[in-house]
Amino acid sequence: MAGVILSRSKYAEKPYYITNMSINIYSLEELCYYIYNNIYLIGTDLVDDGLISYIDNELEEPELAKQLQFLVSEEAGLSEIVMTILHYVDYYDNDEIEELKEIIDGLDKQNATERLKLRADNFLNSRRYDSAIRNYELIVYGRRDESLPVDFYGNVWHNMGIAYVRMFFFREAEVCFKTAYEINNNISSLKSSVVAKVLGENGNMEFDDEMSYVTAKEVETIMDHIDEEVSYVPLLNAIKLREEGRMTEYNDAVNEVIDNWKNEYRNYMK
Repeated sequence: MAGVILSRSKYAEKPYYITNMSINIYSLEELCYYIYNNIYLIGTDLVDDGLISYIDNELEEPELAKQLQFLVSEEAGLSEIVMTILHYVDYYDNDEIEELKEIIDGLDKQNATERLKLRADNFLNSRRYDSAIRNYELIVYGRRDESLPVDFYGNVWHNMGIAYVRMFFFREAEVCFKTAYEINNNISSLKSSVVAKVLGENGNMEFDDEMSYVTAKEVETIMDHIDEEVSYVPLLNAIKLREEGRMTEYNDAVNEVIDNWKNEYRNYMK
């Protein structure tokens, strides 16, 4: 589809706000575009009383609202809900709709908890860190799925730690990484907890024997999977200053790194 969204249905004066992605939509065509391009991020919870009311009253499409209300009351699956919307609006052609249906059907074959993690991971990759954390929390604080390996839950805690790091909540990240390590014994989780501790305390910390092997080179490896789009050279240089015992310069360097990341985060939030 082209980037320009042409609306044949009503274009509302008031927008409907989709919380997970922090976007407004004004028409059924925009709703279809959002669904089609964010299928890994949405669930049946997208269609709630608020959206149904908006479709009925603001977009003046009572027939679609009635169909969706029925599907929700029958606890219909994501595929049926999405297909109903896409076919009603007729914004995408049949081939495009069928292609999306195959993707949804593939997701439906996955374990419900695995789908939730995939959704959270996609929020993480899309820089919707708050939404990622909420979905990870549903997994780790919800009913445990005994059919999944223990490592699965360790990986969830680890990824939640990454989300917290990217939001500069380093103490929360440290807890997540430590919990991940306790579950999966993955050394990268332990090392990541050390990095989070360094950043959380701006270098004013003592390293125990278990942490002493973390070198600048290893920090570089850790950071590779935290965010490939950000340069961590300044942080690596700061870690080297600590190793050389130049703590005043180290503290100043870490503060500068954190300030730069905060500025990037503010730009992301605009």
